[in-house]
Parts: sequence; structure tokens; C-alpha cells
Amino acid sequence: MVGDTIKRYGCDVSIKTGDKVVNTSAFVEPLRYKNKIYVGGEYHYVGFRRTEKYLYIGSPEYDLTENVSVIQMFDNKYIVKRCELYYVNNSPVYVWAILLPYGSASEDDYESD
Repeated sequence: MVGDTIKRYGCDVSIKTGDKVVNTSAFVEPLRYKNKIYVGGEYHYVGFRRTEKYLYIGSPEYDLTENVSVIQMFDNKYIVKRCELYYVNNSPVYVWAILLPYGSASEDDYESD
């Protein structure tokens, strides 16, 4: 049922991992401040670091690899920073991932002083 909902209401995305590209449907939405526990929980002042992150919900049949898989939706590209499968009764139901804009410096890329 979850897979049908993703296929029916999700946006068209492509997943590129290495040389392999697959087209599927998924949800990609901005992570709000209330979700910051998943991505370090630190507040940064606007303009100092690029901290925007996105949540991906997609079909479990397509593997995602952290720091390798690139998700493209419309003209936007994102790199997978963290991903996990969600299971019900030992069966994978969906995969969720934390995404960062592809090619941008992220919090982890800055040196601490």
C-alpha cells in the first residue's frame, strides 16, 4: 500500500549510483527545524553555512548509497548523506534518506576553528 502511494503521488526522480541510473517516483521535501535531531541538531546563522537538507521517501527496491547516490528531481540534484530502510513484519516498506544539494559545501565540509 505504501509503495502504491509513492508511485501514485510521488514526483518523478532519477537515482544515479555509479554508472547505474533508474527512474522512479518518490517524495522529496525540505527538512524543517523540528527535524534537526536527524542531522546534528545544531543551529547555524543564515549566511555562514549552507544547512538546507531534504527528506527523501521512496521505494525500497532501489538501493541508495550514502555519499554516492545522486537524486535528481526536476532541475535539482541532491546527494544522499544518510539512508535507512523502514521495515514492517520483516519486509522493507520504504527507504528514507537525508539529502543535501549536490555539489554544495555542507556543514561537514567546513573545518572547525
